[in-house]
Amino acid sequence: MTASSQFWTPARLTGLLLFLVTVTHMAGFQIASSFIVSGDFAATGIKMAQSEGLYRLALLSYGVSSILSVGLAVSFALWIAPISRLGAGLVLGWRLFEAFTSTIAWAIRFALVNNQTQPNLLGASGAEALHRALRDASNAAFDLGAIGLALATLIGFYFLFQVRALPRLLSAIAMTGAKLILLSSVISLSAPEINIPSSIAFAVTLLSNLVIGLWLLVRGDRSSQAKMVAQQA
Repeated sequence: MTASSQFWTPARLTGLLLFLVTVTHMAGFQIASSFIVSGDFAATGIKMAQSEGLYRLALLSYGVSSILSVGLAVSFALWIAPISRLGAGLVLGWRLFEAFTSTIAWAIRFALVNNQTQPNLLGASGAEALHRALRDASNAAFDLGAIGLALATLIGFYFLFQVRALPRLLSAIAMTGAKLILLSSVISLSAPEINIPSSIAFAVTLLSNLVIGLWLLVRGDRSSQAKMVAQQA
């Protein structure tokens, strides 16, 4: 086995992809959010038209995040597999579900750009009604993806917490953020009229993902201990 193959273990690949997924998601979210004028469809459309290229770039960043999530699903599952095959399968399934639904969500957002920036045969009121319908569908897809993300995080980091494959504090923070995301996303889907401060949950998860990603890139995992515990189980 070469030195390079020893370095790029599933844990380190997970760390790299986790970091890249988080950075591209945060970049897309921050840029896209800056265009939104709350409650004003026309003003939002004007801002988008003025910097349409930048807004599309933000949505593209979302798309890159979703594509990288597929690789993250595979590497995370490979990391968990020596500890629990069932856990690895669940992590893979929920992470792929998150990548799929997130891709649908940002694709809908791409369709919304022309609806807001170009003349519409439906007229101003029709364009706004179409925007609301597509926006609600996109938000629902994002919420479903967030549920998949939360479940994969809870399952994966539960096993990593048990075998101390990385510091337990990091695993605990990741699971805490996942629980908050799961709760806020379920409420958002079932009772959209309730205003949930989901930004706190996502902030905890995104920041912990950055820290965990960098930690894994630098330190790797405690794979020998994880394998030993798995063999004894």
